[in-house]
Amino acid sequence: MERSEVAVAPAASRAGGVDAGMSWLQALPEPERALDWSLHDWNRVVRLARRHRLLARLACCLESAGLLDRIPPPVKPHLRAAQVLSRARSGAMLWAIERLPDMVGPLDHPMVLLKGSAYMGQDLSIAAGRLPSDLDILVPKSRLPGFRATLRQAGWEEPALDEHDERYYLEWSHELPPMQHRQLPIELDVHHNILPQRSGRVPDADQLLARAQPSRWPAWQVLHPADQLLHSAGHLFHDAEPRDRVRDLVDMDGLVRHFGRTPGFFADLSLRAEQMHLQEPLALACHFLRAWMATPMPADLGPWPGHGAASQARKRFLVALMDTTLRPSEPDDRDSLGKRTALTLVLARYHFHRLPLRHQIPHVWHKWRQRPPQGEPMVDPTLNAP
Repeated sequence: MERSEVAVAPAASRAGGVDAGMSWLQALPEPERALDWSLHDWNRVVRLARRHRLLARLACCLESAGLLDRIPPPVKPHLRAAQVLSRARSGAMLWAIERLPDMVGPLDHPMVLLKGSAYMGQDLSIAAGRLPSDLDILVPKSRLPGFRATLRQAGWEEPALDEHDERYYLEWSHELPPMQHRQLPIELDVHHNILPQRSGRVPDADQLLARAQPSRWPAWQVLHPADQLLHSAGHLFHDAEPRDRVRDLVDMDGLVRHFGRTPGFFADLSLRAEQMHLQEPLALACHFLRAWMATPMPADLGPWPGHGAASQARKRFLVALMDTTLRPSEPDDRDSLGKRTALTLVLARYHFHRLPLRHQIPHVWHKWRQRPPQGEPMVDPTLNAP
């Protein structure tokens, strides 16, 4: 096979116009595509997938389809090593999930697993091959002070915060400071909402909790399937730095392929996006899921919110901006000036969604004054993207 993108011709023809440069992602839902790849293709895919924390996921997809033994011998050690790391990290997550309820004792409020831990709690296929480092959970905001005190009594510790950072978490953040326990090798992130309080019209967390469903662990619940997808879309397009975040699209593709078979799922998803004020993140998610992963979904799902020239101009701008920042750079390429500029714009947008400008400037000034001596890394939990 000549030097090219991964199986460009076959992928493009089978996917019906899906972006050929991203065709390697389609081997996750359709692992038989990987059988067409040459060693040159594999060299690119292994490096891209490892950087985007998808290599173990790819290995698990191939293994589940019974194709791992048909992969070229030079490639298999990379896939197996990624699986070993994933299983170790997932085991640590499972250990924390199973022990936390005993540590906090009986509660008069729900505890809801978010994102990766929720996928584990539902035995979804997208739970396999993850590299978890933190446990994200949701509790009612009214119960947050008491739950925080209970966690502290159980041995969970927060980073040292000054008065400014403590105020940031209390007034602007949608979560507590990250917590760690000496016995559990997982960071705990306790949320009272799925997006920061500054993010436009914030989703109603009480409505999210009202539709929570049981998980496979009696002490834990998970969000309704539509809310899980909207959380992932809102996080990616409102509350995360999108560089190297393709795995979030992979999660959404898996959620659609799994829950999309349920009657009424897509109608509920559209209605829920409107109720939660997440039409724009859903529209962006639908665009990239169709363009990059050929995700099966109704053609009318995720229309762009609003009408008129201003709305369409915003759509064109955000789609182009997110395409530039989300699209993985080739392994040996340096970021272009255009990509660096786009990353800066998205980073500014990300921080604006966390704090209004009148608070952002004093916050940045405070962080600048706290900067460590030259050569020492700066650790700032208030600027840490999940």
